[in-house]
Amino acid sequence: MGFCIQTMAMALTLSHLVIGSAGSAGSVVLAFLGRSEVAPTAYKELLDEIQHQGTQKNLEILLPEGDFHSFEEMETEIQKIMTEHHGASLVYMGHGMGTNGGASAAQHYAVTTKAKAVLLLAGFLERTWRPDIVACAKTWKKQPSVICPKGLCPGGYLEDGVHNCSGPDIPSPSYPLTSLSIGGELDGLVRVSRMAEAWYTQQGLKQHQVKLVMGMSHSDLMSSVPSSISTQDLVSECGPSKAKSEVAKLIVDFLLGVEFKNDVEAEFFHPFTEMFVKEEGSWWWTSNSDERGSSHWAATAQQRLVDPLPSNFTWAEAENEFHLLSDEELIPPYYRKKHRPNITLSGGRLVGLTVTQLRYVEVSVLQAAAGLNGWEIIKEEKAGILADRKLAIPDDGFAPTSAIEIATKLASRELAFKVCGVETSPSLDDGDRCKGINEDAYALALNVSSKEALKRFQKLGRPLVMTSDQKPVPPAGPWWIWKYLKFTDQGSEVDITSFYAFYPLSGPAYGAGNHYCKLLSPARVLEWIYVDGLRPVRTNMSSIIV
Repeated sequence: MGFCIQTMAMALTLSHLVIGSAGSAGSVVLAFLGRSEVAPTAYKELLDEIQHQGTQKNLEILLPEGDFHSFEEMETEIQKIMTEHHGASLVYMGHGMGTNGGASAAQHYAVTTKAKAVLLLAGFLERTWRPDIVACAKTWKKQPSVICPKGLCPGGYLEDGVHNCSGPDIPSPSYPLTSLSIGGELDGLVRVSRMAEAWYTQQGLKQHQVKLVMGMSHSDLMSSVPSSISTQDLVSECGPSKAKSEVAKLIVDFLLGVEFKNDVEAEFFHPFTEMFVKEEGSWWWTSNSDERGSSHWAATAQQRLVDPLPSNFTWAEAENEFHLLSDEELIPPYYRKKHRPNITLSGGRLVGLTVTQLRYVEVSVLQAAAGLNGWEIIKEEKAGILADRKLAIPDDGFAPTSAIEIATKLASRELAFKVCGVETSPSLDDGDRCKGINEDAYALALNVSSKEALKRFQKLGRPLVMTSDQKPVPPAGPWWIWKYLKFTDQGSEVDITSFYAFYPLSGPAYGAGNHYCKLLSPARVLEWIYVDGLRPVRTNMSSIIV
């Protein structure tokens, strides 16, 4: 039997009430826009339910009448209703994100009016409302020059730090209106992990609430669903009738100034916080970037690669730093110092340092000219992803928000044994060591998933299967850097292959003692368990997987 669970709430007077005081009578003009590919009549049942529940709580909800396809089109009708109902509050509401989504349109249009609030159904406040994101994107205006301190630099030169991005540990939006974002646990178009990000970055801001309806899909709020949506959505466990009722209750309570408890969201989103913030070090949940922050998973990967240690040796700690992987002194665009992993001995205990670059887009080794094209290399930076229109990842919640890979430079097991003063051999690094770490990432995400999500995935989901590590061809640094973690859809499962680069201590000095791995992010595994692994089997999942 399908089910739908809504969070508990209690009435309290808030400073950001939409209609005046908690529980008071009033009128709200609710300007609604659905998805552009969906007929406006498909939302009639939802809007009727909102009006019905409003009437039950002595709240008059007024809807502009007409077949509107934009907020601009309904403006005349809105003003007419506002004139006829003096003192009514104006609220904009939309469903869905992206270019076709009413929630995206609502949040941008509302700030140009005298609206009191916005309601985002299967929607969220976009990242561009965060000051740190805006500041980071602006740094992209500075591009490489062929002139550098050493004279001419044909591969492009930038001063180190000109694209640095910083901000608070939890970057919050500076959206001027009160907002309520409502997401569905089983929404296949606006994934629950993006709603989790919205909740995390808005926690503590009473002005911006994020609520989750358990078991609800994207299609539940519509009475007729086009195939372009139904084929991408997940299977509802809630059902349209219950979903509309629960969403309507959240909306009416919000308009009446009911303060929501966040117990359900805090518990549900906890695994996402652990995987995205702690383990991956996400650029979107935090102010981390290509040259700021760290990944806990990339740090512990060092221990996993080297273990078991020689007898009588233990780990003290392992650390990680985010840096661009391309770091030779003659490699553009920064001609920076080398950032290499290392293992040292402190008081008889090992201390490890690893270097990581999170990858959110792909640049080919041909584009990067094997590391000699600075203009292409910087496209993988946070500033490039945000500001370059050809690269920009749509912030619509459809694609995974986790990193494609956690590309990590690790110190070899051979080096660790040398540091311990015991006999070494290149054979110490034999075996699929990257594969083993990725299997651990899979197990970690399964372990932190809720019992309900795990049960659902085990019943309906397709497993991720790690395959043997592969050496890039040719086996050189640039081909490892721009050779990405490979996802192969096999129908009943998805295979994942890591590319590695191992350099024995007897090898060339520039790489001796290194063992590099393309690591699977535990955050991407979590998204697979909760969303992508539940999708119908397709012949090509690459657009969703990566």
